[in-house]
Amino acid sequence: MIKFKFDMSRLEKAIRELRPLVNKTKADLVEQAAKGFVKTVVAVTPPASKGVSGPKARAQGQAAIKGDLAKIMIAARKRDLDTRSGAASPEELHRRFRDKHTGRINSRGLRQPYRVPKAALAELQRRLLAQIGWLAAGWNRAALKLGVRLPPWVSRHGAGQGSIDVTRTGSKFRITVANEVRFVGNVKGFASRIQRAINYQANAMRRQAEYLMKKTIRKTGWKG
Repeated sequence: MIKFKFDMSRLEKAIRELRPLVNKTKADLVEQAAKGFVKTVVAVTPPASKGVSGPKARAQGQAAIKGDLAKIMIAARKRDLDTRSGAASPEELHRRFRDKHTGRINSRGLRQPYRVPKAALAELQRRLLAQIGWLAAGWNRAALKLGVRLPPWVSRHGAGQGSIDVTRTGSKFRITVANEVRFVGNVKGFASRIQRAINYQANAMRRQAEYLMKKTIRKTGWKG
């Protein structure tokens, strides 16, 4: 399993600052933070990109798959199928040109797309489109445990690719979530996306603390 190390200091500080202002235990706030993190990290997990999440991210993923396939193959009638050396089934062509590290198609060196059976290409495209959301589904287990509702195109993949561990030892309460999709270590910039999600939740709780503090000050009538 690939392991990343993240800076939790900002989130831990935000929880400490918020606790005196709300009628919640530390465990309650840790759970609140975990829920917010899961919701945010799913929103930034590919096919999401900067400024693109939710349904737009799904559409972006669909466009990327269709565009990649078009780089290496096009649908043709039986009499027009490719006879060049190297011609193969759509599945084999996809495997041949797919970069194992990025998952994207590298068509460098291919002068023109192969002409393949229309039905076979359509089936391959259907199967690949159905896989959109698989990486984000690594957070499904945590979402189910915490009661976080995720988009259907993510939750449809089940909860077998992730984990969540809730530990209570004395006064310590810890929630550990993990995305265990097997190719997660090959996703460029994935660790930085997770760190951003952690920081985003820290900022959200800090803003909540600031709001409650100002609200308390206004109630006392103090004007500074």
